Amino acid sequence: MIDVVVCDDHGIVRSGIRRILEGTPDFQVRAAAPTGKLLVEAIEEFRPELAVVDIRLPDGSGLDLLASIASISPATNVVMLSMYGARGYVEKAKLRGARGYITKDCLEEELIEVLHAVMTGDEFVSYVPEETAECYPSGNVDILSSREREVLKLIATGLTNSEVGDELRVSPRTVESHRASVQRKLLVRTRAELARVARDAGLLD
Repeated sequence: MIDVVVCDDHGIVRSGIRRILEGTPDFQVRAAAPTGKLLVEAIEEFRPELAVVDIRLPDGSGLDLLASIASISPATNVVMLSMYGARGYVEKAKLRGARGYITKDCLEEELIEVLHAVMTGDEFVSYVPEETAECYPSGNVDILSSREREVLKLIATGLTNSEVGDELRVSPRTVESHRASVQRKLLVRTRAELARVARDAGLLD
């Protein structure tokens, strides 16, 4: 039996994944946590072979937990679960040590297939439907400069270019230049998309 810990802030998702995994002879769900804090506690207690972790949690990003999980239980393989299939998210998960990535619109058998592949030693496994990947911007804020991240955060809170300029003590034209660079790097075009990327990246927490 493969011991598994699940972490997702939506109860229906947690119970759904538990049902799927416990209906498969190979898996035993030891805990289903709604927050990153409770996930870490479960990892410490059970030292599971596998953890399925939502990329967005009420107390932070699931991606930020990867280092803690590796430190506490190096043998735990982490598969990220997300609504977002953009390449930026997948690449960030891989770079931070996740062993797999799967979107929430997957079928039950696809979830099981990814988990089995991870547990049989595949280096990195992802299931991201092409149509899902094209629905979201890259969202990889790590490629932004520190100033561009400041501009993104302030714009995402609803400030105008002039107000951002006042906050950072630069001209509105400089703000517009940074904003254009952010949009180009993140493959977004509208304020709404900028706000969504900033929120998903945890810049507004």
